[in-house]
Amino acid sequence: MSLLQLFKQEISLTKQQIRIAEETTTLSGKKIDDILIELNFATPKEVAEVKAKFYNLPLINLKTIKPQPEALRLIKHSDALKHSILPLLVNGNTLTVAIDGLEDVKFVTLLEHITKMDIKFVIAQKKLIMHHIQISYYELSNLIEQTISESIKTYQKSGEIDINELVKLLFNNAIKVRATDIHITPEKFAVNVFYRIDGVLQFYYSLPLNIHPNICVIIKNMCELDIAKKRLPQDGSFSYGFIDKQYDMRLSTMPTNTGENIVIRILEKDVSLLSLKHLGLSRENQQKLLKYFSKPYGVILVTGPTGSGKTTTLYTAIKNINIFEKNVLTIEDPIEYQFSFIKQTQLNEKSGYNFESAIKSFLRQDPDVMLVGEIRDSATASLAMRASITGHLVISTLHTNDAVSTIARLEDLGVKPYLISSGLLVILNQRLIRKLCPYCKTRIELSDEELRLKGVSQSVLEETSSRTIYEACGCDICNSSGYIEREMIIEILDINQDIQALIQSGSNVIQIHKYIKEKKIHLLRDDGHFKVLKGITTFEEIDRVVN
Repeated sequence: MSLLQLFKQEISLTKQQIRIAEETTTLSGKKIDDILIELNFATPKEVAEVKAKFYNLPLINLKTIKPQPEALRLIKHSDALKHSILPLLVNGNTLTVAIDGLEDVKFVTLLEHITKMDIKFVIAQKKLIMHHIQISYYELSNLIEQTISESIKTYQKSGEIDINELVKLLFNNAIKVRATDIHITPEKFAVNVFYRIDGVLQFYYSLPLNIHPNICVIIKNMCELDIAKKRLPQDGSFSYGFIDKQYDMRLSTMPTNTGENIVIRILEKDVSLLSLKHLGLSRENQQKLLKYFSKPYGVILVTGPTGSGKTTTLYTAIKNINIFEKNVLTIEDPIEYQFSFIKQTQLNEKSGYNFESAIKSFLRQDPDVMLVGEIRDSATASLAMRASITGHLVISTLHTNDAVSTIARLEDLGVKPYLISSGLLVILNQRLIRKLCPYCKTRIELSDEELRLKGVSQSVLEETSSRTIYEACGCDICNSSGYIEREMIIEILDINQDIQALIQSGSNVIQIHKYIKEKKIHLLRDDGHFKVLKGITTFEEIDRVVN
């Protein structure tokens, strides 16, 4: 079986996708796997999975592995970049190397000659290989955390410090440890630096209080903000490059009794797309979502608080829509991922192009599917519902704490109950939970009674045979947190005939919750408990993210 045939089998490529991919490959001269990613026909993770199967090699996640310095020193940085290989581990006379394929057969022999070692290959995503090559080799001669600590010690002794360099090091280290936010907080005696990693703030550094004003000036200058304005909040943004990537840095300052508090959101510009099966959904929930995304009309609402992965779910929904047979239009704020064969538009409030005006415009563009980044007001909510009952599929987000309260929120926005019941197809409510570090998690056994005391419902116990759970411990790989990466937990509320009747009769949230309990519909906490019993996360993590 050829690689393209295996892609067709494993990713369920359509005849149109295969034809376009083959013609684009011929015209561009690029490899078929690169073309599939560029055209959004496959995600980088799907490509890596197929190539691992094709070459019969183990698939690894580079986000959970730190290359050994002794492994890196066996291969030149230039050779690693040229051949897209990342040295990972030395074990006796064997060197483990991450690759994205074995197309370059001659280099395998050359690698054994260069290193004088036996080579064990593993497959990883090409994009991650290239990024980790840059990061890992950079750190061989540029120990970021050590340099920051030495700079602080030097200042305490001599009073001298390069503030510009220190700020850059703080940014670089945040990117290296996968932080999404940097908090620079002045206190009574020091400036504390925290990074938000996998949704949780973690303390990293205490800086001398004397340098805080200079740090504020430097960061404000990056955003071209008024450095003299210290008693009013300010917002700004700037572009920042670290090694091989560009990042959007969103700055917020706030005056406090100890000085200006700075928070910087880090947004990677070139984000990799995920597929439905990689969101952390059960097979049953995957099938449910595929069914909803293929519906000809109705409103699909993805709900949850800020930072719960709603945008990722929206983009995943688009990937599962047949874009060759349906006209798909989006209004986003901002456009975070570029899709082929989809008409994407950017929100522009200043010029009057908002969600409401976009929907009105879309209806004149012969749409089949409309993605509306967020429902923020009554006009947008009503238009979305009316668009759905006139034969369009509308996918959007709303900020609510659970699926049922979404109905009450829509009523608060002025949407009539008959529009909600007839237009709404399904409500998804989600959170992101941290996954246990595979290198240090500790296994424990619990009885059914002990699990019930933890809040596990009888229906969850009946549907799983596992009674083994794991606890977070902490090691060097996970920075002593006990967790690495995140995935989704979800509750899915299908607006069936019974719920439609409850909405039209004016039933409140309590009455709809009673119906859900009677029908044993799994809620957010239930989905979390399934993941605890699968060894993916902990009860403590579920309690942290679910009320």
